[in-house]
Amino acid sequence: MQLEIPSYDRGIGLVTSWPDDYRLMVSVDEAGKVRVVGDSAGLTGLAVQLLALAQNGVPAGAHEDLDDFLLILDEGSSPLRLERA
Repeated sequence: MQLEIPSYDRGIGLVTSWPDDYRLMVSVDEAGKVRVVGDSAGLTGLAVQLLALAQNGVPAGAHEDLDDFLLILDEGSSPLRLERA
């Protein structure tokens, strides 16, 4: 598998790239356990976002907010922030 990792742009931040059609759901149970469930395309899209944040030159605090409001996550998902330390 070959992945195209988006680059970080200091002017606009992380340039996101998601597949055209995918499923990705995030939930948190009563015990605080986070569950991420997705099809192959959704999990690959999430991996690309994490790899983009892991690149050299991405500053601490750079982040990507994922939620169902912008239709990045499936409807009813808990919001998730991916952030570079």
